[in-house]
Amino acid sequence: MPIRRDGFDMSWLSWLMPGRGNAAQKPGAATPIATSARIEPVDEKPLEDAQRSDTQQVLPWLLGCETLTDTPMTPIERSALDAIAKTLAKPELTDNLLPRAAALIPQLIALVRQTELPTAAIAERIGKDAVLAAEVMRLASSSHYRAQGSVANLEQAIERIGLQGLQTVIARVVLKPIFQAVPGPLSARAGKRIGDYSEALARHTAILSGRAGQAVFDAYLAGLMHGTGWTIAFSIIDRAGLHIAVPPSQAFGAALAEVAQRLFGQAAQRWDITAGFTALALDARRNGLAAALHPLAHLLRQAQQPCLEELALG
Repeated sequence: MPIRRDGFDMSWLSWLMPGRGNAAQKPGAATPIATSARIEPVDEKPLEDAQRSDTQQVLPWLLGCETLTDTPMTPIERSALDAIAKTLAKPELTDNLLPRAAALIPQLIALVRQTELPTAAIAERIGKDAVLAAEVMRLASSSHYRAQGSVANLEQAIERIGLQGLQTVIARVVLKPIFQAVPGPLSARAGKRIGDYSEALARHTAILSGRAGQAVFDAYLAGLMHGTGWTIAFSIIDRAGLHIAVPPSQAFGAALAEVAQRLFGQAAQRWDITAGFTALALDARRNGLAAALHPLAHLLRQAQQPCLEELALG
């Protein structure tokens, strides 16, 4: 039996976000998935508000401090921004700034492309990875699918969660090691939090994409990988031997949030996972997230607030 590729049950998103009931759709509510994204006018807050959300909330949460200081930017902070600017001026990001991606991204692309195979062939491939197989079975056996009866094997589980559910589980499992802490004061301080932030942002972006008729996997992927911009920024600062005081200044925080969006775009341009994700990366590198026009950028901006609210309750 072929895996479902049209509309699918959005209730799996609730499983990916346990205990956060307000944002998720009710089980059994099917949402059609758009095959392409269109750039249309949207009703949203001014761009300055989107930037302020990132600087005043995301960065302090990542660093584990309550707020940024209302003080002038320090010479060390300026040096940190100069170091990042040099990286952004290069044609592409070097692998050593996000080393795990060099191996994980091709693996993800290969697995996602294999979802075009018959279900039995997909099950055979997924079954070779114990962690991935366990996550697929866990999702298919969750409370949101329990009314459909138990699943006896991996093939049944894949048929139950559908194409989008399978692709999302693959992305979450395969890419999780990217967010493991790396050496350096800022990287070690923020490493785990970047991972938590990325998973929460991915869930909320995917939920919003279903309501907006956008491709759910593209949205989930964008949210999951968006935090790599922060990872790269902290890595550059640590490698330069610069010790940023925590909490940093508001001026530095605003500038760092802007360049982190562009670093995400610079890195993601090399990861040709889906056409929508690649288009977002190009937009983010050129314009930053706040000024980007791609529909996925709008969803990411919308998802910031519920994401931060979830993390604050965690």
